Amino acid sequence: MSTQTVKSRVRTDWFALASVGFFMMLLGAIWLFTPNLTEEAANFVRDIATNRQNLTENIVLPAPIENHPILYTAAMQFCFIFGIFQIVILAIRLFLGERIRRAVDAAPGIAFLFVAGYFLSLLTSESIAWFGFIAGIIISVGVAIIVASLLDLLK
Repeated sequence: MSTQTVKSRVRTDWFALASVGFFMMLLGAIWLFTPNLTEEAANFVRDIATNRQNLTENIVLPAPIENHPILYTAAMQFCFIFGIFQIVILAIRLFLGERIRRAVDAAPGIAFLFVAGYFLSLLTSESIAWFGFIAGIIISVGVAIIVASLLDLLK
């Protein structure tokens, strides 16, 4: 047996690194170009920390007292823009002939981002209340799980 150690070949996923970089750039850009976002985020945290609402007699959860449309809009924009970027990465992966499994692994995340962005848009316009938004996030997770399951069935 050879005394040389066997090196496993590790391949760098450049698209994943690009996604991390884009995530950071997008977060920074939204923070930079959204007026008073730092103050709005602080107000939201103070608001949610000081208010508790009864869902039932035994269930009490934190909820903001006021609507925070600037914060909700920034989060919505992040979801939609990052979702579009993930679709572009998915298309490039497919175009370059990567394995389908690796390429479509992003689909559940994309589904989550768009559904969550939709519920954030409803929250921003006050079409739903805070707990409706929380239900929407739960729905978003469910949609992502369904997409992942369907893609596993199709492979």
